[in-house]
Amino acid sequence: MSQSPQRHDYPHLQPILTRWQDSDLNGHIAGATVYSYFDTTIQAFLQQQGGLDPQEGAVVGFVVSSAADFFALPAFPDTLEVGLRVARLAGSSVEYQLGLFRVGEAQPCAAGKVVQVFVERASGRPVPLPVELQAALLSLQS
Repeated sequence: MSQSPQRHDYPHLQPILTRWQDSDLNGHIAGATVYSYFDTTIQAFLQQQGGLDPQEGAVVGFVVSSAADFFALPAFPDTLEVGLRVARLAGSSVEYQLGLFRVGEAQPCAAGKVVQVFVERASGRPVPLPVELQAALLSLQS
C-alpha cells in the first residue's frame, strides 16, 4: 500500500463531513474513523448503485481484509472525499482501493484497500455476484 494514488485515479467520490467526535486526542481524525469512512463509501455505493440490500437481501458482503497507509493528518472541520475504485473482481470477491482526500487536493491523506466476499445470507456460502451488483462494480474498475 505504499503508493500514493491521485484523485483522478478514482471513478467514484463520496463526500464526507468530519465531526468533532471523529478526532483523536491529538486533534486529528482517528485511524479507526478513516476505516469507517472507507466502509461508509463502499456500503453507500453498493446500495445506491449496485442494488444491494444489506438488511434483507439474499446476498451480503463481508470484509475479509483491509489495510491503510496514512500520508497527512486531516482534522475537524475538514471536508473530505473518499475515492473508490475496484482493483480486482473475481467470482464472489472484490478488492477495492480507496483514497481519502481533502476537497480540492490531488494528494490523499490516506490510501487503503478492502477485500470483500459476497455470500448467500441463508447458507453463509460464497456466491457469484448478482448481475446488477457486478455491473456497478465493473464501472469502478481501473
